[in-house]
Amino acid sequence: MNRTSSRWPLAAGESLRWEGRPAPRCYVFRHWLQALIGLVLFLACSFWLMVGVQLVGGKGYSPWLLLVPILLVVVAFLIGPGQLLLSRWRWEKIFYGLTEDRLLVQSGFFRVRTTAYPLTELKGYQQKTYGKKQVSFRLSFHGRRPVVLECLEHADLLRDLLPDGCGRDGS
Repeated sequence: MNRTSSRWPLAAGESLRWEGRPAPRCYVFRHWLQALIGLVLFLACSFWLMVGVQLVGGKGYSPWLLLVPILLVVVAFLIGPGQLLLSRWRWEKIFYGLTEDRLLVQSGFFRVRTTAYPLTELKGYQQKTYGKKQVSFRLSFHGRRPVVLECLEHADLLRDLLPDGCGRDGS
């Protein structure tokens, strides 16, 4: 499966052996419990804000009474429904690639950048299963922070291409 791609900054003679990206639904809803709790808090804080607006408008209470519910509504939105929207927006910018020598990760929130990780520095990996077909890999490198490849489908293709000395962490 040797290919070249305009997406990746490949060195001379280097070819792409594997290319992937997160499964969209798995990636967006991987923190579904946090989103559900945030949604419940968002609805409760919105009700509190609505009551506060009626109190301030009708009875002449200080507008400062609205500051706490407004802040809580914003924070609860970011924890709940907002994190789903941000994950979906971020998903469009995430790509993974593997060459003979490097793991390439393309991601970013506002500006997309490509980071290369030499496979010679790969110590091992851990995996987390999200269902029958989706798996996330946490790859550990010497002298670097671990890299997480989220929600991959057909992860066995990538696992088979990892270097032979690389095994599961802790096994």
